Amino acid sequence: MEQFGQYFTTFHSSATRIETLDMYQVEEEKEPFARYLAGDPIPPDRNEEWAANIREAVAAGKYMGRVHIIPETLTPYLQFEIDWYYAVNGAAGEDIRFIFREDVPDLVYTDTWLFDDETVLDLSYDPAGHLLYINKNDDPARLEQARTAWEEFYRRSFPLSTLMARVRGSDRAVPRT
Repeated sequence: MEQFGQYFTTFHSSATRIETLDMYQVEEEKEPFARYLAGDPIPPDRNEEWAANIREAVAAGKYMGRVHIIPETLTPYLQFEIDWYYAVNGAAGEDIRFIFREDVPDLVYTDTWLFDDETVLDLSYDPAGHLLYINKNDDPARLEQARTAWEEFYRRSFPLSTLMARVRGSDRAVPRT
């Protein structure tokens, strides 16, 4: 995992992510997720280390962004992710975007980080959302698939602010902010 982390400090121009799951099982999130579900307010230093990395990258002229595939009705985990991560990351300068599952283009994609439009890291998860492995994929065909997926997902996606306006303007559950 340490080697994976180095990509976030050594990329030159862009770090982009496609997220595909409604819930990720991350050991470090268990306690914060339980606190969120209990109604605790967001801790003032929540996700600060990652946010500092985003601010530093953006200040250096780099782009950090993600598109998360979501269902029409947000799961409690997605609400948690929006409130306790995406709100912080977005404020730090990350371009947080969404695409509804029914709007996903018919092309090859997976959970992926794409660095500098040239390095593909595919993330594999079990059905419950536990990370199984990260694969650096050097196949030129896979790079082209990842580039195409990012471009098309980005083109069809909408920003966090639009999601919040849609959620607040409907009868869907409203994430706490």
